[in-house]
Amino acid sequence: MITINKRTLPSPSALSVKITPQAGTAQYNTLGELVQDGMKDKRTVEISWAHLSGDDLGILSLALTDGFFDCTYPDPLSGNRAMRCRCTARSARVYQYRDDLPVWADVKIILEEQ
Repeated sequence: MITINKRTLPSPSALSVKITPQAGTAQYNTLGELVQDGMKDKRTVEISWAHLSGDDLGILSLALTDGFFDCTYPDPLSGNRAMRCRCTARSARVYQYRDDLPVWADVKIILEEQ
């Protein structure tokens, strides 16, 4: 289950997690050894839906507030994980109209850990 600010999102068609090590400063000490401070893994989560109704897309849009927000998602290393993140990209296209309302397809959001 994926939540953003405690709002449960519709089940996605795909979810991928990219884990990137972020290094702090690296320098040589007086013994000539390379030392590094501040090593931490940062995650980028890409979530996509094959089809979403306008109502579900509205719920998703409301969850993606400006700035940083809380998100929980299934993580490949730690199981369910909570992180503070921001949305760096989102996209969607109209797949078809049903009763004069759009059905959205290929909806994708990219979340980047703070």
